[in-house]
Amino acid sequence: FLLEAWRGTEMVGLYNAVFRLIEAPRLFPAALIAVMVPTLVRAPGPAPLLRMSTALTAFGVAVAVVLQFGAGRLVPMLYGAAFTEAVPAFRILAAAFPLMALNYALTHQVIGWNGHRAYAALCLGALIFNVALNSRLIPALSMNGAAWSTLATEGLLTAGCIGILARARSRRPAAAAAVA
Repeated sequence: FLLEAWRGTEMVGLYNAVFRLIEAPRLFPAALIAVMVPTLVRAPGPAPLLRMSTALTAFGVAVAVVLQFGAGRLVPMLYGAAFTEAVPAFRILAAAFPLMALNYALTHQVIGWNGHRAYAALCLGALIFNVALNSRLIPALSMNGAAWSTLATEGLLTAGCIGILARARSRRPAAAAAVA
């Protein structure tokens, strides 16, 4: 919406096209999470989350490296030479991919440990942050600004989830002892 308002529908089309290329590899983390949710919910400690988040982050870094090196060829090959202008935004989005993959694990663990209210507040804060950052970066940097905003928002979500999980972890043993 903001990209269209400040830069027009052509920029939206370019950005949307390269964002779709980032969404495709997000299917693997989503599938892994679907399988692991019961383990995360029942986990008394962070061990399953650490294993899964390590695997997802490693996957994310590997994908990001491949996309960084292949961006200049991949985008024009898939969409045509008219989309070459979107390569820098694609590279920025590719840099955000490891955080996107990690956030799948973190957000599900937050919810699994009954942190849904804290997560909702975090999402509201991230939305406000994203819109505010986009309102500054899109006029200055066009679709690259939107991509930088995505990267920063994913970083904010990661930090927020880690904070929520740290607080939940410190309270969990007491809650488990009270139930026993």
